[in-house]
Amino acid sequence: MLLIWDIHITSKIKTELLEQIKAFVASQPEEKNLIFLGDFVYHFSYDRGALLALFELFLEFYSQGKNLYILAGNHDRLGSSFVYEEGKQVFDLLQHQQNSGKLHFITKPWITELEGEKILFLPFCLDLHEEEYSAFPLWKTLLTEELLKSKDKNEQFSGKLNQLVNGFLQQEKKLTIIHHYYLNKEKFPGYRSAFAFKDIALSEQLLNLPDLKLISGHLHAPFSYKNYLCTGSAWATSSLESNQIKGFFSYSQGEFSFFWTQIINYLESEPSSTLQASDLQSSVPLLQSLYLQIQSQTEKNLTSPSFSLLHCGFPSLDPKKTVLTLKVKHLDYEKIDEALAPELRTQLSDFRLKKTSEKVDDLLSQLEKPDGDALQTFSWWKELLKAFLQKQYPEDFWKYEEILKKLGVV
Repeated sequence: MLLIWDIHITSKIKTELLEQIKAFVASQPEEKNLIFLGDFVYHFSYDRGALLALFELFLEFYSQGKNLYILAGNHDRLGSSFVYEEGKQVFDLLQHQQNSGKLHFITKPWITELEGEKILFLPFCLDLHEEEYSAFPLWKTLLTEELLKSKDKNEQFSGKLNQLVNGFLQQEKKLTIIHHYYLNKEKFPGYRSAFAFKDIALSEQLLNLPDLKLISGHLHAPFSYKNYLCTGSAWATSSLESNQIKGFFSYSQGEFSFFWTQIINYLESEPSSTLQASDLQSSVPLLQSLYLQIQSQTEKNLTSPSFSLLHCGFPSLDPKKTVLTLKVKHLDYEKIDEALAPELRTQLSDFRLKKTSEKVDDLLSQLEKPDGDALQTFSWWKELLKAFLQKQYPEDFWKYEEILKKLGVV
């Protein structure tokens, strides 16, 4: 099966992204099952033209006899409806058509067998109704009972989610869960913080079950950890994803290969001297060294006991698709040539200067913070932001709070 995750399609990168998906699928003609695991909508915009172009690609693969499994992600809801709800209704009626593949739009938990594996597809849901799933009453734990009693609605939902998963685990000896959720508390390779049940998460206890495999996107940097394979995203959707390599995966029975994509590369570094045009491709200074470090770290992050990495190929860095950010002590664009050679700037997609700032740890030391695991969760970072704004701007805090609510941060 082929795994394609977190597309976040926009008109700006639509053509190139779709061409890379086509090329990837064409390079693996023996693979009939294509898994699209959520987040088709870009973070803060609903680009109808781009989404329709992606839908047309689904139709193209379907007409070629491919079987498509398209999971709803957390960005893929318009109110209470899935972004491809009309298409889902049409293809639910066409599943028995001959000379074509299958196209499943998955908006509810669904268990099936695929390539000899029992697969539980677990899309991002708005709610889980106990009467729909016989697995619900099979297994309750102290964890799920405590979460269901919580006053926080996301923790309540996490309780339902984990209760349902535990029920399916009682029914199946071996199970692969392809999902679109966080995992509680765990810090994964390539990530500085973790998530919590308040962010809607699966229990970290699932990571220690030998007969279970977990596969997801949702987190944007790829890694493999214990029995969990995270595929990351198809492209770097913002400069916050600097020094990351993106790609698609082929997967079968615990073995996978990684295929790198280049839509846009964000590289960030702190140079010690002026960079030359040759630095992007040659074995000389900073950028080539940085690029090799990122490749090596990606391969390391994709290594775990439960999954075997068969292939991990990296093409040469394309400067026309590279945005380079240089961290400098003094932000002075009039002296840009002192940091970046002019001939190199003309080859890059874009370049930026960024003033070096105090380390995050130094800033945190100035704030009140809890000890232990709470600091490691994403939900606590949100609380830290609110507390800082409230302390720093008490009179205008309500304005900032409204903005944070609109952005979905709180």
